[in-house]
Amino acid sequence: MPSIQFDLKLPPQNIEWSDYQAAAVTADNLAFGTFWSWDHLYPIFGDMEASEHECYTTLAALAAVTKRIRIGAHVSGVMYRNPAMQIKMATEIDVISRGRFDFGIGAAWAEREFRAFNIPFPPPKDRIGTLRETLALAKQLWSGEPRRKVTFHGKYVQATDLFLNPQPVQHPHPPILIGGGGEQLTLRVVARYADAWHGFGSPSVLKRKIDLIHGYARGYGRDGSEIVKCADASIWVGELSEATIQRLGQLTGRPADQLRSSIMSGTPDAIVQQLQPYLDIGISRFIVSAWSPEFVDNWRRVSEEIIPRFP
Repeated sequence: MPSIQFDLKLPPQNIEWSDYQAAAVTADNLAFGTFWSWDHLYPIFGDMEASEHECYTTLAALAAVTKRIRIGAHVSGVMYRNPAMQIKMATEIDVISRGRFDFGIGAAWAEREFRAFNIPFPPPKDRIGTLRETLALAKQLWSGEPRRKVTFHGKYVQATDLFLNPQPVQHPHPPILIGGGGEQLTLRVVARYADAWHGFGSPSVLKRKIDLIHGYARGYGRDGSEIVKCADASIWVGELSEATIQRLGQLTGRPADQLRSSIMSGTPDAIVQQLQPYLDIGISRFIVSAWSPEFVDNWRRVSEEIIPRFP
């Protein structure tokens, strides 16, 4: 059985910078594996005109003030940056963090951000094609040879005499986590390039997608079981009060009934039982919703009462 990992995800939206930095430092002293930010230019729920901290400048700052925890974007929007520049920036975060960077990446979807920032928003097949070719270029650039020049002429991605100096600290490269569930295109990219995959849905939905990844991986000469499977986990250790539900509704914009049905709550034993259907289908990495720094006591309960129950 693979080891089980729990990460913590806190959106960099509707939060003061000092509070966000402090949250990452707090997580650095807990048992979570990775502190995940995300890559959006505007908020995607709640107050849609609230603050939103830019992803890669944020990750660089967090890399400099943390010591143990890994950091990453869940997930980088491949269309927001020139592909070669995206790889350069990701590599630099690995250097600044001394090898604690997880390269989460996906095709991007929030159309209003593209319109506002005048970024082209092509159809899904072109965004996924860009994702595929960006990762192909990254694999060539992450050669361990800082002066090696790469020329790449894809349908979507171009580079001429491109070299990457410095190279990543991690060898052969930062772990690649791909987020997305498109069964005909995205999961093929996962099968070919990902070290980890993050999906959404019920255990039955996730199981179907995992089976597809394994089938596609065989076609690329890979063992799909070596790709780590990840899913979100909303966990509340203890009684989930009505006041907490109401506050989470304010933060997320989600109805109370939807929140109650999606949050795993209760005693540690009860939460382990609620995680079991995901463990049974091969999910071995859970990305825990932080929601807000005001719930730091719950982060600590997850760290102290849930994570130690897993090898």
